[in-house]
Amino acid sequence: MSEAKKKSALTWLRPLFALVLLAYVAYRVPWKDRLILEPPDKGSTAIVKGEIFGDWQADSVRFVVAAGEQPDADWPPELAAELRPGASVELSRASIGAQPSTHHDWQPGMIRVFREVEPAGLWAALGMFLVAALVSITRWWRLLLVAGCRTTWATTLRLTFLGFFFNQVVPAGITGGDVIKAVLVVRENPARRADALVSVIVDRGLGLVTLVGLAACVVLFSDAPFDELRLPVVLTFVAMLAVLLFVMLSWPRRLFNLDRLLARVPQKERLHKLDHALRIYADHPWEMAGAVVLSVLNHGFIAIGIYTLGQAFGDRLGPVEYLGVTAIANTVSSLPIAPAGWGVGEATFGYLFHLLGASATLGVAVSVTYRLLMMALGLVGGLFLLVPSGRTVRQELETEGV
Repeated sequence: MSEAKKKSALTWLRPLFALVLLAYVAYRVPWKDRLILEPPDKGSTAIVKGEIFGDWQADSVRFVVAAGEQPDADWPPELAAELRPGASVELSRASIGAQPSTHHDWQPGMIRVFREVEPAGLWAALGMFLVAALVSITRWWRLLLVAGCRTTWATTLRLTFLGFFFNQVVPAGITGGDVIKAVLVVRENPARRADALVSVIVDRGLGLVTLVGLAACVVLFSDAPFDELRLPVVLTFVAMLAVLLFVMLSWPRRLFNLDRLLARVPQKERLHKLDHALRIYADHPWEMAGAVVLSVLNHGFIAIGIYTLGQAFGDRLGPVEYLGVTAIANTVSSLPIAPAGWGVGEATFGYLFHLLGASATLGVAVSVTYRLLMMALGLVGGLFLLVPSGRTVRQELETEGV
């Protein structure tokens, strides 16, 4: 297959995969309110569709059973009579009518979740995501200065938001926001092309390692039930940390003769320049420590924003649980298998919410809203294409074929 055909195939496969995954998630989440029961002497959980009247977060509600819903034949007659089609049942967290031994809960459908979201929470979350973006911009700006690229903070902001725009708003192709940033920053630093390119790689890699590190801390030291994720998360973090130390420190490079290996591979001159640029950061440990701190702040503000979204939707998970959910879900979403993580993020958020005992519907709603708000921030980056200098940017991207 020619390179052009491969590129065309990738251009269509990623959005197609995202659409299929989103369709699966949409199929799996409940769109209508439902009552979930574990009747006495019945092994499997039963689901009764209907409509919740009242505040679904309260300790008691009124539930109207949907027409056409039929209780199973082996339910106790008293319970089956209460939950007949069209019946209105007063529910409390303690019992259902005459059946106090029936374990039950009610869950809102997706339509209700979005209809009853608190608007103020959306604005607060958007503010947190903006602060997180500014912290991320500051981290990349410092890394550029360490590499000798004398770029202003304003220029770094412009390039970052252009990356947001192409990553969040124009995700149809294989071009990601980091590729756009790399192309533009290299163009603006022609004398230090390798250093500018490596700054994007280090910025991305450092943020990802910090994100996985936060996830590892949560699954190891929190009381949240992340047991089944503990081993894969911790092993992923250890592996990433080992690769980082191998590349950055001198003794593992000498131990495995990395310099000799680089001298034998194709494109050795280009790889040597990239390796030399990477080594610059190893010589500035305090700057790297500051970058790690900024990475923690960046991910922390994102987690606070997502926690704020959860509260706006009525969820009751704690901040530490949201930090774990955010770190794990965003790590999975960062895999380049779907545009801007669409579909992957929704499936992961829904799974993690369910794992923590919350509604998977809320998890999907939080994820969708998070991506829509990030898309709104991405639109700001599009404004930089409309200013007079935007024509130069468009020409540069067309020249590079992105």
